Amino acid sequence: MKQSVLLLSIGELLSYNLNARSFQDKLIIVKMDNSTDKKPEFKSGMSIQLDALSVFLVVQGKIDITIDDSTYSLADNVLLDIMDMHAIKDIRLSSDFRGYHLIIERNLFAEILLNSRRMPAAYIASRHSRPIQKLTKEEADLLEHCLYRIERNMERSDHAWQRDIVLNELRGFLLEMNNIVYQANRGHISPNPPNKDVLLFLFIQLLDKHCRREHSVSFYAKELCITPEYLSRIMKGFSGKTVNQWISEALMREAEIGLRNPDFTVNEVSDMLNFSDQSSFGKFFKKNKGMSPIRYRMSVQGK
Repeated sequence: MKQSVLLLSIGELLSYNLNARSFQDKLIIVKMDNSTDKKPEFKSGMSIQLDALSVFLVVQGKIDITIDDSTYSLADNVLLDIMDMHAIKDIRLSSDFRGYHLIIERNLFAEILLNSRRMPAAYIASRHSRPIQKLTKEEADLLEHCLYRIERNMERSDHAWQRDIVLNELRGFLLEMNNIVYQANRGHISPNPPNKDVLLFLFIQLLDKHCRREHSVSFYAKELCITPEYLSRIMKGFSGKTVNQWISEALMREAEIGLRNPDFTVNEVSDMLNFSDQSSFGKFFKKNKGMSPIRYRMSVQGK
């Protein structure tokens, strides 16, 4: 029997019965425990797929969670971070469980990365094979305190710079989280030449750094010291998408971020993304989004 998968945006997820705080439908902190009657209203056996970054922080007790085809049993001071588009189901909590599920919309996460120091590519590759990190009590307390600070600033709707404060606190949480994981695993990162799995993550890191200016497959292949054909085979084999599709999706994320910012004109967004002119940018955007950049801007502004 084919399993049912429910693909949700963050905004759609909020329509379910969650014990959560949210910010602009882009950031959710779900408090998870068995001491409340407020339970998510998902059908039994339903897999939930979010186009977002998910981080689970287990402070106390035990959680069993199935991600894709793997079931994880996590207990007391453990961190689990999941890349986007994985299917989550069958979450079971012990009676004394206390923890958090942090959900970050993909474009918001990309925006934070653009304004942060890049993480070592070898570290990013290592996270794919080691998504679970055991924490000390002090590390778990630190991350929980970071989440508390994010939550507190989510409530400050009267603050003139609320969004900046929330994003700064979120950036702080991610930096603390990644420092803990990096320091714990730096000795396990192999200095050997990258295999196919590592090349995938090196490409993603390069794409995140250069997609605004570099749109050609040959650029990324050269940076990785492989042929464009070999890079194409790797990406197609791992994801079913071509390198050009990856580049287009990265450009679209950047384009949407730029168009949401009222300080930039459409022409300025086009220039930032290194298109030859606004017309070329418009054709690219409409091909991938089904509407012009101007119409997209109007739609997100509620006009």
